[in-house]
This record gives sequence, C-alpha cells and structure tokens, in this order.
Amino acid sequence: MHKGLSHFLLMFALLLQTSIFSQQHPSLKKLDSLISIDAFKEAQHIIAQEIGKAPKNAQLNLGKLVYPLAKTEFLLDRQTSFPKAQKLLKDLESGHQPDSVRFDALMGMGLAQIDQGNVIQANETVLRANTIATAMQDPQRKLTSEYYLGEIGLKLGDFDQLMDRTEKALRVMNDHPKSKFRLAPRVLNYKASLMHFMGIPDSVNYYFEKAIKSIDTDDEDPEYRYYLPSVIYGNWTLAKQTAGDYQAAMEFTLKCISSYNTFLQKTHNHPLTEKVQGNLSIAYRNLGSLYNDLGDKEKAIQVATLGYHHAKKYFLPNTVQYFSAVLMMGEAYLYGENPEKARKYLEEAKTSLQTIPGDNWLYAANLYSVLGDLEKKDGSISQAIAYYQKTLEAYENSSPDAFSQNVVYAQFNLAQSFADDHQFNKAENLIDETYAETAKIYGTESFLAKTALLTKIRISYLKGDFEKTVQLCEQLLPSQENETEDQERLYQWGDRAEILLYLAKSKFQLLPHSLKNLQDLAQTIDGATAFVEKRKSLVSSQEGVASLIENNREIFNFAKKVYLELYQQTHDDKYLEKVMTLNESSIYNRIRARLNLANNGFSPVKIREQENRLREQIDAFFNLEEDQTQFNAAKWDSLSTAWQDHLTLLQQEYPEYYKMRYASILEPLKNLKEQVPSNTTLVRYFSDGEDAYAYVYHDDKAALTRLGNLKNLCISSISDYSIPENELFECLYQLYVNLWKPFEKQVKTENVIIFPDGELFNLSFELLTPKKINSLKQLAINSLLSKHNISYNYSLFMLDQQQKVLEFKKNFIAFVPEFGAQMKSEYEMAIMDTLYLDKAYLTLLPQPFSYDLAKKFGKVFHGDAFLNEKASKQVFSKTAKEHKIIHIATHAESNNLSPELSRLVFAKNTSDTLDINDNYLYTYEIYNENLSSNLAILTACETGKPTYQPGEGMISLAHAFNYAGSESILTSLWQIDEKSSAEILTSFYDYLSKGKRKDEAIRLAKLDYLKQSEGRTLHPQYWAGLILMGNTSPINLHQPIHWMVWTLILMSLLILALIFFRKKKTPAKTGANSNN
Repeated sequence: MHKGLSHFLLMFALLLQTSIFSQQHPSLKKLDSLISIDAFKEAQHIIAQEIGKAPKNAQLNLGKLVYPLAKTEFLLDRQTSFPKAQKLLKDLESGHQPDSVRFDALMGMGLAQIDQGNVIQANETVLRANTIATAMQDPQRKLTSEYYLGEIGLKLGDFDQLMDRTEKALRVMNDHPKSKFRLAPRVLNYKASLMHFMGIPDSVNYYFEKAIKSIDTDDEDPEYRYYLPSVIYGNWTLAKQTAGDYQAAMEFTLKCISSYNTFLQKTHNHPLTEKVQGNLSIAYRNLGSLYNDLGDKEKAIQVATLGYHHAKKYFLPNTVQYFSAVLMMGEAYLYGENPEKARKYLEEAKTSLQTIPGDNWLYAANLYSVLGDLEKKDGSISQAIAYYQKTLEAYENSSPDAFSQNVVYAQFNLAQSFADDHQFNKAENLIDETYAETAKIYGTESFLAKTALLTKIRISYLKGDFEKTVQLCEQLLPSQENETEDQERLYQWGDRAEILLYLAKSKFQLLPHSLKNLQDLAQTIDGATAFVEKRKSLVSSQEGVASLIENNREIFNFAKKVYLELYQQTHDDKYLEKVMTLNESSIYNRIRARLNLANNGFSPVKIREQENRLREQIDAFFNLEEDQTQFNAAKWDSLSTAWQDHLTLLQQEYPEYYKMRYASILEPLKNLKEQVPSNTTLVRYFSDGEDAYAYVYHDDKAALTRLGNLKNLCISSISDYSIPENELFECLYQLYVNLWKPFEKQVKTENVIIFPDGELFNLSFELLTPKKINSLKQLAINSLLSKHNISYNYSLFMLDQQQKVLEFKKNFIAFVPEFGAQMKSEYEMAIMDTLYLDKAYLTLLPQPFSYDLAKKFGKVFHGDAFLNEKASKQVFSKTAKEHKIIHIATHAESNNLSPELSRLVFAKNTSDTLDINDNYLYTYEIYNENLSSNLAILTACETGKPTYQPGEGMISLAHAFNYAGSESILTSLWQIDEKSSAEILTSFYDYLSKGKRKDEAIRLAKLDYLKQSEGRTLHPQYWAGLILMGNTSPINLHQPIHWMVWTLILMSLLILALIFFRKKKTPAKTGANSNN
C-alpha cells in the first residue's frame, strides 16, 4: 500500500558562501571571479602570492584561502585528495595562527570535503572547527559549525546527529536574539523538515513560514534570491503532499525547480553549484512522486528518467544524490507496472548505497521499503515482509524516538503483508497500534489516519470479516463526503473508489441477493466507477488512461458481477447491455478513444487540432536528450494551466465531446444491430474476474452463457509439434466442450466474428472439434473450420468500422526481404566498421517461398513487389499507403515488456551508409504511418499476439496496422511454416480474386491445404496460426487487360473492318436466267 514514490526529505543545505566567509577582501572577490570563469590555475597562482605576503598582509585571514584553493583542486580533479589545500591547512594549524584563522581554515576544508562527497572526513574536520568555535564563544562561528555538522549527519544517515546539531544551532539563535545570522533560514528549514519527518504537523508550517520570513529580500546575492527559497519550498512540498494539498505541492515544486534553474543560469562554479545540482535532482523526484500519486504513471517515469540523467551527469555513484535518482527510477518503473526494469534499477541503487560512506540507515530504509513493494508485486509475500521489517529496523537505527510518516507507511505495508500472508492477528495488532498513534499525533481527520483506516478495511476484508469491513467503510465515507469542493483532494478520488468497492463486495457477501439489494449494490459500485471517471480528466495521454483503467480493473470486474446477477434474475436486457458496456469500455478504452477522436462531430476541427498540439507538447515535454537534464518549469506550469483551461472550455462549450473524451470511460453500445454484417453471429468472451462468459449476438437477439472458471486450458499445446497426436485431439475436443458447446445451438450462421479475451487471443478457434478426431485429416470435416467462416476483432466498439470499405485504385504491393546469403553478404560489405554490424540480422532465416509468392502475385494483380534489398523501411514508408492489399513477409520481434518496441525487420538500406541500420519498423512508428488499405498481410512470427495486459488494447504490430488505416489484417498467432504459409496464401489470393469474402477465402484456402498436405505438415503448427482480424468484405481486385489482349482485339477489329469494306466494294454477280 506504498503511497506513491517514497517521500524523501530534501534537507540539503547550503555549501560555503558569503554567509560564512564575507568576501570583502579584494583578493577573495577576485578568486571568486576567476573560479567562475574556470581560470583555476590563475586562481591558484594568486593564492600562492597571498600566502607569500604573510605576515605582512594582516588584513587577509589566510584561513579563508583554504576553501577556494580546495575548490580549484576539486574542479580540476573530482577525485583529488586536496594536496595543496591540505598543506595550507597544516601550515596554518602549526603556525600559531589565531583561533579565527584556524576555524576558517578547518571549515573551508570540511566544506570542500562535503562538496566531494567525502562526508566521514568532513565530519572529523568540522568537529575540530566546532571545538574551536565553542572555545572562542563566537556565536556566528558556533552556529555555522553546528549547522554543517547537522547536514553531515543527514548525509551519514545519522538522524540523531542531525537533530542534536540543529537544536544546538537553534539554541545559539535563541541565546542571541539581536544577532543577525545568515544561516538562520537554513536552520529553520531543517527544524521544519524535522518536525514533518517526526510527525509533529502543527510545528511544520510554523517553522517553514518563519524560515521564509527570515530571508533578507533586499539581498541580491543569488544564494538568498534563488537558492534559499528553493530549498525551503522543496521541503515544504513534502509536507503539503502528506496533507493531501496537491495543488500547493505542485506549485511549490515547480517554483523550486524554476529557482534552481535560474540560479544555475546566473552563476558559474559558484560554491553552491554542486548543492543546487543535487537538490534539483531530488526536486525531480518530488515532481515524479506527485504524478505517481495522481495516477499519471507515464509522467512519473518521464520525470524519473530526467532526474536519473541529471544525477549521472553531475554526481558519482557513491553519492546520496546519485543513489536517490536511481532509486527514483526503480520506484517509477515498479509503480508503472514494469517490475523487471524496476529490479534492474533497484540493484543499481543497492550497489550505490553500499559505496556511500557511513551507516546511511535512513537511505537504507527507503531502499528496503521499495524492495518490499517489488517482492510483493512479484508475489513473494514472505520476502516482502522481511524487507518491510528491515525498513522499520533501519528507521529505528536512524532515529529511535521518531514516529515519522515514513515509519507510518512502513507499518501500513507490513500490516497489509501480514494479512496477505494470512497472519491476521499480527496484521490487526500492528494496524491498530499504528492507527492509534497516528490519530493521536496527526488527528483522526488527517490524511494519514484515514489511510490507516483504509488499511484496516483491506485487512478486514481479506480476513473475511465483512461486517467489520462494512462498519469501517461507512465510518470513513461520511468524513470524505462532507468535504466541500475546495477541500476535496484529487488523490482521494482513487481512495473513495476503493472504499466503495470494499463496501459493495462486503455487502455482496453478507446480504441476500434480492433484487433490491443488488440494485443498491449496483448504485454503490457505479459510484466507484464515477470516481475512476473523475481521475481520467487528470491524465493527458492514452497510455495514462489505459494504466488508470488497469489499476482499477477490480472495480470494473465486480461491477460486471453485480449486473450479471441482476440480468440473471430479471432477464432485463438493460442489465446485459450494462455488462457489455463495462467490459468493452474498461478493456478497450484506448481503442475507443483513438477511433472516436479520428472522426467525431462533437467539436470543431480547430478545437481538436488545438487540443492535439497541446497534448503533444505535454506528452513530449520531458522526453529530452540524455545530456539535457534541466527543463523550463515556468513553461511546464504554463502548459499545465493551459491544459486545465482547455478542459474547462470543453466542459462549458462542447459538453458532449468533453464527456466522450475526458469524463466518460463508460460508453454505451449503440445500434449494434446496424453494425453487424448480414448472416453473422458475434461471440464475445469476457470475465468478471472469476468466471468466464460468452455473449452471443445475432439478429438483434443477445444471449449470455456462463462458462465457469477457465483455468489450465491446453491452448499452448496446439502449436507444439512435440505433443502426441492423441493428446492434441483430446485437447481440441475439450476446448470445444469448454468454449463452444455451451452455446453451440445459438450459432446458426455461417459467418462468425469472435472477440477473444485474455489467453483466448492465442487460440485459433477453427481447430475446435465437436467430436474427438482420430487423424489430422479429419479437421477438414469435423471442426469449426468445416462449418464457419471465422474472423476476429478486438472490441464491439470497432464493429462500425466493419461496414466502412474504402476503394483504392492500386491492387497490390508487397515487401519481402528474402534474407538470403547474397543480401547478408552485401550488408557485411557495406558496413565500414564491424562495431556497428547487426549480427542478429545475419542469423535471420531465408524465406524463398515468400519471395516467390510476392513475385508471382505482384504480376497477377499488376502491382509492385519490392524484394530483397528493395524491401527497405524507407521504401515501405513512402509507397505502402493506399493499396487494396499490403503484403509483408518478414521477420518480427515481439517485445512483451515494452510493446511500443515490438518491430518488423526490413532489408538493410545498403545504399545509405548513414542509415544503413535503420531497418526496424517499431510499433510506435507504425501508429504514425499512413497504411490505408483493405487488407494488410503480416506473415511474421507472433505479430498477432497481445504484447501488453491480455486483451487490453492489443498493442501489437497487427493492431498498429489497424490504427494506421488497414481495414483488416491477416496475421499469424504463432510462427508458422513459411512454405505452408505461401501455399495457403496462394489459394487465399485465388479465392479473393474470384470475389470471395476475406473470411471465406482464408477458410477455403485452409481446407485446400488440408486436402493437399500429408504427414507432419497437417499439424496445426504449420498452418492454423493464420487468422483474419477486422473487416471481412470482399475486395474488388480489378485486373487490367494485358496489352497483348488489347493488341489481339484491335487486330481482330481491323481484320473484320477490312473484310467488311472488301465485301462492300466487290460488284454483285448477275444471277442465271430463270426457266420459263
């Protein structure tokens, strides 16, 4: 139940500047100027001159030369041991210098060591300075050393040192109320941050406000004008985020980032530069945390990546800044549902932490917490429990007496994990203790106390204590419902949806399933879906919407369960329509949104164009080059404001469009009868999370059949040639029994469109047999292939696309790189540097049958066939559009973790040495292509299979072609035999040219194949993977009359004309006289 990205206190205070060494002496001012322009050697020369003047130069405190000398050494070599500065320090300490000189020298050395990240040595050095300041009874120097010892404590993960030194610094300020301390804003910032971390909320805003007020607004120094406010607002952000005030948190974070960027633009090699770079990295982390908590996982990953690149550019791996940035990447990918990438970055974070000096308990706690979340995500509950326990131990070691928000969340996570592991007594005891302490410190109406109650709800439901769950839900809901619109927090929309879900599920278990109770439950769960709808308006990208729906899938599944039971009790079609609306909308919202946006009359074209431009700017804003690690916060804030203003305009001026695009995830199915082709039955499979169902529709009549829990289906066995035939035959029969027999009498038409769900996307339904067969030949007479023309589709929402058939002038275009020996040899010869040789390309199997097929039908259909090296990505992009058939026979690579990186392999562009390796066409590129066609044929490995959540969006190469304008796609569910594929496609094209529908043509082609084949090539692995998705209408393949035919016709006409004219000119013969 980890709340977004780990809350990580900034608390990175200033390095040395004028607040410590007042740069009044001309030599010191000159040194600052030289360092700012990278004149390090000249600066060192001047320092040597000043040292040589002593003791004549009594006006200059030589101790103040240690820091600039160390700074030049550091900027010349970041791994330096500061030999020159150390020698100067040693000379000053042994030369009977005044305490003030020795103090300044030690502080200069200590702060340079902090710059470098060598905090253990810095701690020893600053402690020596602190001893001198105490003996001097100098309040300014005393406060300076105490403050920096506190900062070092933070860097060492020694929370006790941080608190102790901060309190001592405050005591110095209180003992000298009339003195003006330049470090006062930073000391107060630490105090406020500590109050937040320790869970003393009343003091947090007080000390932050006091810190801001203590800044001298007339001071033009960049440290005071830009840096200090940024640090304070950065820490204040976390307090606001904890309180649920996301608007203030976002405002403070962007203000913080903007000021840091301004500081960096206006200074160069400033003593604070390293500090600002570190704080900027963590400010990115806070921004990513905000987007994560608001449900925009994509933005969270983008910002995390920006922060990671920033840390890599400016910090070594053994620094806290680098560790924090890597940990942020792990968190972002974990909560963005990519655990494999998350584990990679968390391993890097672990390695980084091990190299940072000190115990670092606070940072270890953050790492253990995220590792616990990762193990829980992977289903390793015992491992998750162990990590959460280590998290709490680390917090205890860091600060034994603190009850911080981080401790609270760690206890939430541990209690929830105990419940997941059925250790309910431990879970309830821990969450009860946590809630009592949280309510005592933060108040019962605080966000943390409410989150504790939500955790109690989850635990009670898991335990099966539904009465207690209902009681807790009803206790928590009124306090949220009574809030005004201004008090309502965006993140609570997600929490309220979850509470309503638990309330409905618990009542479903407790109450009799009477019609009245079910109707009340439907109203409750509708309330939950409404809150999901609200959150949709916060997300600008389609990927973000898909992620939002996936994270709330349980709500949609339970809503289906309630409406299914209402339908079963009443047989009222409105409830069945609601079930299908929930199913289609929740799983295929991304498809629906793209299709609706492509053509709708709810808003003017100008408004949609403006919206697309704004969306593109927002979605691409953080996609910077790796070396670009800063962004314009003011511009981002302006874009965000413009987006909200745009939504307000849509809501007021174009409410229908706003509802469809931003306020409505659930769109009803309309006019289904008009959208279904004639003589066609629809079969939609779906699940309510537990049981599977089949929705069968034909001729305005719908029927629902419960299929039960479909587990352990033998689908993977079908394409496995190693499975014994008898086992395969039993599998095909059992699949029929489970998936078709329950409703077989309702399917009376020859044509069937199947809408699979989840694992069923991997199944070629035509193989199902009503009786167990004895030989593979019997598939031709005893299977769904023998009875039905079967096609597939993604969503009922796409049926209206079935009826839209465009006419294209050109018949056919093919792209077939054969990948033969000559192609590969020419590629190797064209590569100048073997470092850039694509070795995987050289291992691709040749495809001679595909080559011959494309060559043949390029001539038959009078089209174009781009073969071998001519079948390049560049040629494809220029020529593929607006053909009746686009035929692609190549290899494909499916990427399940990053579906946008699935790709088709084209020929290497050997004529272009600069782009020779630009031969991969990625899914994300296909979406931007114009591939308008009646049919796209993709005979490549696994191009049709889903590459994201099963059934959600079908983000795959095949679906990308559908988006890009192909009305239908003939593709393969698994890697089929190239020769078999060519044989089937030959028959398929023959039937298409005779005017057959596409679904009928592929069926007849497969039946022909079964008649002609023998032996192992009859196995489904060889041929059954080819399936048709989308529009099934025939294609009018007009074939131009060949020139020889025209020549013959013309010659015949000429001959006839000559004969005609010759007869006309020949005189008529006089006939014989008749007999009288």
